[in-house]
Amino acid sequence: MNILVTNDDGIESEGIWELALALREAGLGTVTIVAPLEEHSGAAMSFLYRPAYEATSAAPPDPRFGGIDAYALASTPVGCVSAGVLGALGPRPDLVVSGVNRGLNTGVSVMLSGTVGAAMAAACWGLPAMAVSLRVHGGEEPEWRAAAEAAARLVPALVAEARREGPLVLNVNVPHLAGSPPRGYRQTQLSTFFYGEALVLEGAERTERGHSLRYALDPARLPREVDEATDDGAVRARYVSVTPLRPLTSHERPGLDEALGGLLPGGGADG
Repeated sequence: MNILVTNDDGIESEGIWELALALREAGLGTVTIVAPLEEHSGAAMSFLYRPAYEATSAAPPDPRFGGIDAYALASTPVGCVSAGVLGALGPRPDLVVSGVNRGLNTGVSVMLSGTVGAAMAAACWGLPAMAVSLRVHGGEEPEWRAAAEAAARLVPALVAEARREGPLVLNVNVPHLAGSPPRGYRQTQLSTFFYGEALVLEGAERTERGHSLRYALDPARLPREVDEATDDGAVRARYVSVTPLRPLTSHERPGLDEALGGLLPGGGADG
């Protein structure tokens, strides 16, 4: 199996190298990294089309990662997946794993995540994919290795489920473990949390070119009680949260259909 590893934190993030190493050591297949040259957090599924993109080979930051083919691409996370799927940088992948992201990607905010966006783009191409994110606690060193190993253990289940049900994304969020193992894995649903609810404008000052705006997240506005059936709740309870996502969802809404019919010329139904 050919595995493409990408992220939105950029090629210099330690999390992506630990993830690639864990996948390789688990014997899951041939691993290739294609990551953005620069950070693209919050890029979602953005992809700016250009006639050409610059890609450079990336040297491993530590001898432990030696032998992993890696490339830095001057594009977004979705651009990196596109290059992989088109076979531009190594073999076409059978699986895409995005991460490990520094910080959680939970709730409806997943729609903004470049980490999740890369995995969703892979699913649009018909590939099983996983987005992996890690809760970072204060100034403590991120537990990259623990998150990477948690993701590697989920790959067989992801591949098997995708074979049965079609393209699938597992959005995986790993709690801060403080050196202890997680309580387990829990399938979850997205919480209703949207980071904008905790976003505050700290200042707006005039400058020569317009305005300078400063934003911050207010901890007091973060939800204090969260259902453990959701991704946020499971992570708080020290479970690895696993939320199945699909790139396209359609729901029938009879009331909306009737309203749209009234907007057609003559107010009739589309026949």
